[in-house]
Amino acid sequence: MSNIVLPAASQGTVVEQSRAVAEVAAAIRVALDFPRDTTRAVEEMRELASRLSVATRAFYEVPNRGSGLSVHIARELARIWGNVQYGVKELSRDDLRGESEVLAYAWDQQTNTRTERSFIVPHAKSTRQGRKALTDLNDIYLNNQNAGARAVRECIFSMLPHSLIAEAESILRATLERGDGKSIE
Repeated sequence: MSNIVLPAASQGTVVEQSRAVAEVAAAIRVALDFPRDTTRAVEEMRELASRLSVATRAFYEVPNRGSGLSVHIARELARIWGNVQYGVKELSRDDLRGESEVLAYAWDQQTNTRTERSFIVPHAKSTRQGRKALTDLNDIYLNNQNAGARAVRECIFSMLPHSLIAEAESILRATLERGDGKSIE
């Protein structure tokens, strides 16, 4: 048996833990009391995806890294689907090692389906001259948020119904091809 003694939690820690537990319970209760209307959500998705201003931000393409639906449309679909929380948290930052640990998540409160990704983000960026260390606090923050946005996009898409995503993508592509319907003149 181990004789390790853990330090007592501070009153602030205990209050924060209680608040977090109550927040989760309240979110689940609200989701159960006000379940999503999937018919309304699909209709709202169709209307949203038919807007050219939305379609122009719905896709990304990065040379040598791929292309697909953007985090912007992932967030919009999560909002429309309803009873969903998502986000990015910086869990730790180690300036000596030049890296941060980041957590991205998406949680469907109605079905209690949660997906998350924890990963290490180097405090560096790739340039044509090679890897360059980031030392400015704002640059590190933006680098972490950029990596987190890509991960939260994948978390949202792994939680939402595939049929919703596929139909949204089809309508968005058609909207880009069609334009906003206004005459060139």
